[in-house]
Amino acid sequence: MRALRSLLPAALALACLCGAATAQNFPTRPVRLVVPFPPGGATDIVARIVADQLGKNWGQAVLVDNRSGASGMIGAEYVARAAPDGYTLLMGTLVGNVMSHLLFAKVPFAPDAFAPVTLLTTTSNILLSNDSIPVSTLAELIAYAKARPGKVSYSSAGVGLSGHLGMELLSAATAIELLHVPFKGSAPANQAFSAGQVNLTLDLVATAPNSVRKPGVRPLAVAATSRVRQFPDVPTFAELGYTNVVTYTWNGLMVPAGTPREIIAAIQAGANAALKTPEVRERTGKLGLDSIGGTPEEFADLIRRERERWGPVIKRANIRVE
Repeated sequence: MRALRSLLPAALALACLCGAATAQNFPTRPVRLVVPFPPGGATDIVARIVADQLGKNWGQAVLVDNRSGASGMIGAEYVARAAPDGYTLLMGTLVGNVMSHLLFAKVPFAPDAFAPVTLLTTTSNILLSNDSIPVSTLAELIAYAKARPGKVSYSSAGVGLSGHLGMELLSAATAIELLHVPFKGSAPANQAFSAGQVNLTLDLVATAPNSVRKPGVRPLAVAATSRVRQFPDVPTFAELGYTNVVTYTWNGLMVPAGTPREIIAAIQAGANAALKTPEVRERTGKLGLDSIGGTPEEFADLIRRERERWGPVIKRANIRVE
C-alpha cells in the first residue's frame, strides 16, 4: 500500500504531462464546427469567417457543419453528445445556450452540457419597416400600431431569439400589440420581410444592409446603447425615449462538458489569435460585428447574466414553446 501511495504523485504528474503534450499538438486532424442554424444567417457567417482563419492558423481544416432545427437545439444536442476531445465545437448562441431552458418544456441536453471557450462576436439589432405600412419613424409606427392592435406584423429568426425578445421589449415599453411571425433562421425571416409579407423586422446590424438596399425599406431605430457605424444617422431607441429596448446577439465557441482544460485553453488561444488578425477584423467589421474574444470564465459570466436578464422578460410575456 505504501508503495502504491508513493507511485500516485508520479502517475498524476505523468497524466498532466500527457494532457499538456496533447494540447500542445492540438489539433492533429480536422475539427468540426457545428452551426445550429441554416446557412446565410449571422451565426453561419461568423462561423465561416472564424473557421477559415482557424484552419489557416492550425494547419488543419475546420469544417462548418450546419445542423439547424428546433431553435438551435438539434445542433446543440449533437455537440452535447459528441466526444469531449475538442474536435467537435459548437457555435454557442443566445437561444441555444440561454433561452432553450427558459422557453422549452423539454430540452435534449442539460444547462451544463457545454463548457464555454470564448466569446467571438456581438452585434446589435435594428428595427426596419417596409412599404407595406406608411411609416418612416418610430413615432409614426407606434401611432399606426396603436390604431391597429395585433395587425402590424414582424418577422423573426425564431421564438426566443433577440429579434423576437427585442420586439417584446418594444411592445411592453410602448403599449402596442404586434403580430409575431417566426421563421427558422434569419435568412428566411429577412426574405419574408423584403418581400413585404410582414411589415417589420428587428434585424441584426450584421445582415441589415442587405435588407436596407431593397426599395421601400427604412431603418427606424437601433437597439444599442449608442449609434452604430453602419447606420450613423439612425437613432437608438434610448434617444427616442425607450431606454430599456437594448438587444444584441452573440456567438461564441463551446465544447462538450468534460473536455480537458488544456484542450479548451488551446482552442481559446487559437480563436483569440484568429479574432486579432487583420483579415478577420476587416471582415467582421464590414458586417457590423464586434470581435470580442476573452476567457472561458468571462464567457460563462456573460451567459449567467443573460439568463438573469431575459428570464423575467420571458415570464412577463408568457413566451413558451412546447
